[in-house]
Amino acid sequence: MNKYFIILTVLGFVSCTNSKTADELATKQLELQESQQNKIDSLTLINNETTESNSDVSTTTTNNYSTTPSSSNSSGSQSSTTTTEKKKMTNKTKGALIGAGAGLVGGAVTGAAVSKRDKTKGAVVGGLVGGATGAGVGYGIGAAKDKKEAGE
Repeated sequence: MNKYFIILTVLGFVSCTNSKTADELATKQLELQESQQNKIDSLTLINNETTESNSDVSTTTTNNYSTTPSSSNSSGSQSSTTTTEKKKMTNKTKGALIGAGAGLVGGAVTGAAVSKRDKTKGAVVGGLVGGATGAGVGYGIGAAKDKKEAGE
């Protein structure tokens, strides 16, 4: 029995060794560097395109890597700042999330309190029912708020 254990252990060590050569590792590292450089190049290109479309400054590009701005305005160079607004959550979404959270907690507490046999199962079922009901009610309240704000 000990012979088999020793043989299986040795086979386990032999089969778990890393058989990658240095050439394979170097190739993998070069591929990773190329993919990272491609990502950087595409981000630079996107940045250049958005800069060109958002300002009155014309740019000249060399290999899509560097830009040198030159003024096309008679009164001097004009700096433009772009601010990106964070997309706000609608009242429907807020209401559904708040309602689901409140319904989940309330339903779980109520389900556990009402259940006579299995408190855990009662809490889970109560939480699911309460969460779904709360999400529906919260969505409805949020929709009413959105409608009211649109009418103003």
